[in-house]
Amino acid sequence: MASTSSAYDFSLFEAKAERSSLAAAPAPKAAPKKKKSNVIQLSEQQLRRSHRHGAHSLRTMLNLGFVLVLVGAIGAIVFSQVQLTELTDQINTTTQALSEQKSLSVQLEMLAASQMNTDEVETYARERLGMEKVSEGQVSYISLAQDDAGTVVQADTRPNFFEDIWASILSIFS
Repeated sequence: MASTSSAYDFSLFEAKAERSSLAAAPAPKAAPKKKKSNVIQLSEQQLRRSHRHGAHSLRTMLNLGFVLVLVGAIGAIVFSQVQLTELTDQINTTTQALSEQKSLSVQLEMLAASQMNTDEVETYARERLGMEKVSEGQVSYISLAQDDAGTVVQADTRPNFFEDIWASILSIFS
């Protein structure tokens, strides 16, 4: 089954028997190559060195510990910076709110001062509330004797609410 295609040689894919009949001259056979051995020869010292896993595992554990400490330190630094940024933002927001409240307080004090002078208060009291200024006949003074004093006849002996709570806590632990 030979192909007439000049671009591809399909005869390489045909069975061996067919190819041998198609080929006019047999190809010369090459001498068989000697295979290289895969066995590696190690000296006694190299053999002992290859069995020392303890030194490598100790170094690996130390490296791993160092990396973990380094990552932990970097994580702690990043975490503290994030907290610092959040607290700074909170402080700035609170400071701004405080300054706004102070400004509002000043405005309200000025408004109250402008509306509450004494002449306006007297006018409001006289016209709206029907009040008058105090005359000398309306004032009377009372003097008390110095020996007058009040005494408690009977003290309150029942404990208050907090003393009851404290006593119940002490009774639980005793």
